[in-house]
Amino acid sequence: MTRAVILDQFACDVADVIPQIDATAEHHRWQPGIGAFDEEDQVDRLVERLGQQSTSYDVTETEVPYPNSGQRCDILLESDGSKIPVEAKLLRFYRDNGDIEPAAYSTVYSPFSNSLVADAKKLAESGFETGGGLLGLYYEPADGPFPLMDATKLAEKVVRDVAYWYDLPLKTRTIAEFTGLRHPVHQQGFVITWELTE
Repeated sequence: MTRAVILDQFACDVADVIPQIDATAEHHRWQPGIGAFDEEDQVDRLVERLGQQSTSYDVTETEVPYPNSGQRCDILLESDGSKIPVEAKLLRFYRDNGDIEPAAYSTVYSPFSNSLVADAKKLAESGFETGGGLLGLYYEPADGPFPLMDATKLAEKVVRDVAYWYDLPLKTRTIAEFTGLRHPVHQQGFVITWELTE
């Protein structure tokens, strides 16, 4: 399978398991549901559930050291001997209580911080043998998309910003919807994958 096909399937599989994980996700500080959990916890739960449901994810790893630095890659997919590094980000514009998250925009678009856009550069310079991908877990509020922002616009802006700031070729691969979550704010959303096309 090509990297593009693997990233497409990964997005669809993640979107399929999010409602399953959500059904039992509980936290003492937040309202029920997976949406309010932090990035590392969500990624760990997703990879664990994917491994339980499909042999395609038996060898998927998390927090894998980059070949040329002490940094760690969120997810390392493996298929047919190819390893595909994937950096993940939660794309949440609202907090658990429904208030707007002031840091959300910079978490996605800032070229100067640990953002989704900056992760593209990090992957390009990682030293992995194959190009990588980005995974965005975009949670929409219960009453619809964030004003002036939906999953498609968000995905397109990430591609433009990566090209503008780093002159890297990034392509949106898949936007897969998930719905029916328990959290009163994070009830629905999209799994978005992008591919660094070298």
